[in-house]
Amino acid sequence: MATETLTQSPQSQRFESHVAFDNIPLGDPTPYNPIAFTLNVRHAGFQYRRRYRTFMVGVDDNSYSDHALQWLLDELVDDGDEIVCVRVIETQVRMTDKSYQEDAKSLMESIQGRNTQNRAISLVLEFAVGKLHNTFQHLIKIYQPSMLIVGTKGRSMDGVQGFLVNRSSFSKYCLQYSPVPVVVVRPTEKREKKKAKRAGDPSRQSYTHILGGQKHEADNENDSRYELEPNLTPDEEAHHVAVAVGLPATYDPTIKPLDPATLLGRSSRPPPVKGRGKGAIFGGKKSNEESESEEDEFEVTSGIDLLKKEKLSKMESHEGAALRAETSKSSTGSLDSDEELPSGGGAKT
Repeated sequence: MATETLTQSPQSQRFESHVAFDNIPLGDPTPYNPIAFTLNVRHAGFQYRRRYRTFMVGVDDNSYSDHALQWLLDELVDDGDEIVCVRVIETQVRMTDKSYQEDAKSLMESIQGRNTQNRAISLVLEFAVGKLHNTFQHLIKIYQPSMLIVGTKGRSMDGVQGFLVNRSSFSKYCLQYSPVPVVVVRPTEKREKKKAKRAGDPSRQSYTHILGGQKHEADNENDSRYELEPNLTPDEEAHHVAVAVGLPATYDPTIKPLDPATLLGRSSRPPPVKGRGKGAIFGGKKSNEESESEEDEFEVTSGIDLLKKEKLSKMESHEGAALRAETSKSSTGSLDSDEELPSGGGAKT
């Protein structure tokens, strides 16, 4: 019901006037009070919010500033926001002349009439006197807006003419020296005209024409630099998932279980199958020598046989030692007989 009443009421009745300040008769600015006539009005449904925003916009008698204000009200502002409209008069104002108050009030009424979407906002008008650049810097320091919106004539000149025009451009100054973000709003007709001119330019080429019909390197199937997803097998993909999540080894198909036989170094060769004939094996043909070697490898002896073999080896070792002793004695005896023969066999004189 309250929304219908606000919608049906005239634009002038939707806003309520609040405290106004007039510092122009003082003539000297202070850190928090510029030389300006300040008007403050609020929408009937306006309420301060925790995340409200403050926008600052420059207004004057030019049409491009009106376009910037309308774009702000239609595209950017929302319920609960605050708009600070700044109008700067660089000429000196007489203290006895109160016509500037009437001009400020009429400007505020025109700003309220541009709120066609019935936004519940707060409007502040700073009708200031002074230099344009210094006044904006002073007001930005006071209000600390979230964004500064300015209009532009839409001129883009080159050479000396462009240098002289851009030198006095306020929008360019804001882009270079503003401590807050700046939005420069260009007139719609200028933007559409420039867009149509670019579209009708025969020398203007698209990205496809710039390539000249050549295939882009990103379209090459053999080039892996632009692969968004590598080609992985299901097992490799499961392995990467298990590593990333930290799953046990049982969930990783690339990790195979260990074979106990291979771990102990034993061969898993099946036992030989005995055939009817000598050297005959089912499932294949083998020679007699191969079959005998396999039988020797798996020969089994009892403990009694091992004891007999041990006794025989000891007896053979003792006999070998006795033979070596006899041979050594016989060799020494033959050497002694050879030494005695020359002295006993000679003739005596």
